[in-house]
Amino acid sequence: MKKAGKGNSGIKPIIVLPLFLLFAVMVTWPLAVTPEPHDHTDTLFNSWLIAWNNHAVSSGQNPLDLPIFAGFPDGNGRNDLLLTQSMLALPMQICGMNAVRIHNILLVLFLAFAGLTASLLAAETGAKFCGSVFTGCIVILLPYFQSHIWHLQLFSVGLSILAIVYALRVLKGKCTGWQMAVLVLLQCLASLYHWYFLNLALLILATCTLFLPERKKLLRMTGWWFAGNLAALPFLLPLFKNAEVWSVDSIASTDIAAFLAPWGNSTLLGWMRFCGVHPEAALWPGLAVLAGSIWFLFKGKKNKWDVFLLTCTLFFALFTLGPALVVFGKALAPAPFRYFAMLPGCSSIRLPARAGIFALVPLAIFAGRKLGDKPLLAITGILLTAAAVWHLPLETMPLGPQPWHQWIAEGNFSRVLYLPISYNMERPEVETQRLIGSVVHFTSSVNGYSTTLPDNHEEYASILNGWPSDRAKSLLRELEVDCIILEDCQTYEADTVFFDGRRSVSAVMINCL
Repeated sequence: MKKAGKGNSGIKPIIVLPLFLLFAVMVTWPLAVTPEPHDHTDTLFNSWLIAWNNHAVSSGQNPLDLPIFAGFPDGNGRNDLLLTQSMLALPMQICGMNAVRIHNILLVLFLAFAGLTASLLAAETGAKFCGSVFTGCIVILLPYFQSHIWHLQLFSVGLSILAIVYALRVLKGKCTGWQMAVLVLLQCLASLYHWYFLNLALLILATCTLFLPERKKLLRMTGWWFAGNLAALPFLLPLFKNAEVWSVDSIASTDIAAFLAPWGNSTLLGWMRFCGVHPEAALWPGLAVLAGSIWFLFKGKKNKWDVFLLTCTLFFALFTLGPALVVFGKALAPAPFRYFAMLPGCSSIRLPARAGIFALVPLAIFAGRKLGDKPLLAITGILLTAAAVWHLPLETMPLGPQPWHQWIAEGNFSRVLYLPISYNMERPEVETQRLIGSVVHFTSSVNGYSTTLPDNHEEYASILNGWPSDRAKSLLRELEVDCIILEDCQTYEADTVFFDGRRSVSAVMINCL
């Protein structure tokens, strides 16, 4: 077998980064240049969370103590931390940039970074320059990202890929490995899903290395790996107690059809997508990757790290299927995920399809390895993949002004309640629009947003929506609310805060002492 890296000129980021940025801007257009959100739910919440993190740090508060779900003992620890994204956002926030614009820019930058790190991993495992560039471009163009365009945290997978790059470098004796520990920590602070998948990938790498001469360096690699997780532990502990545990049968399965067709917004090939596939499952790697990787596996020059890459593809492909083997809408048999679910923490993975990127990147690397000495074929493959995922500009949604939030900021309240309060998240955009408006004051609020709600939230919401009933007033005293914001309704007890001829917002100040 050929040794990885021999004769490889490597990747020079300063040369290829503009190309990766160009593709990242193209597939997310017009997010790079607009302050408008692509959706009114997760984009707004993530934009708010990044703004809150930086506000908390700059004002000496604990960013993990979110000013939402106030009064609920288990209100915190229900979302990704986004602290890594917040660090990158800080300069833009200091310059006064709009919170949603910051979110959109970060999404594009993280996508380009994912392509860059994939190209570095390709180079580290034996790809030539041309093949590494092919891999990076293809990863950016993967429909996987299009299916998660509102999930900034899932765009941070480049941190995991780079952690694997440094793990390999430690095993080869090319670096000490502290970078790996930092990247494990940063991935935890950016996305809990990818942090979990990264640990599985590193476990696979460690297992494969046991059978290689590089096992002499395995202790050092695992030492830095555990050091990164140990550093993440203080951030994880508050999350563990609120982590949702799903029964195996309630975890979403992924239809095999997700591997066979592009994302539905593809102008040319969107019609191929089976309508029964989960909206967040798009695992088609592209025809160029499929053909190139098969060609490589049968005819390519192999090296010792290919066992690791191939194992990742097989393991994560099976992982993404979920608990049942589903083929074009029909559940045919139990899937191996039922055994994977026995792994610690796996029962909190509600959507296993999110692990699909860890199966797709190795395939893109295999294809790049085969096309590395065939520049014309590599360029053709990139262009064909770009054409296959080409889509109309993403829809963005206007976000109207919310001038009453400035009134709240000037009121210096300790805790507010917005009515009517949503429950069961049937209308999550109601709460996320309230949150994004609160970036001007960050006043603690009984309201909040999460995909899993605190205990008793539905019961409390039902009572509070009955205000001014005696039960609601009693609960308000218990929750220590000193201001109620009434949207689109009027009462004789309320003072008008905002009225534009169509929409009315009123407030009721309460003395809770």
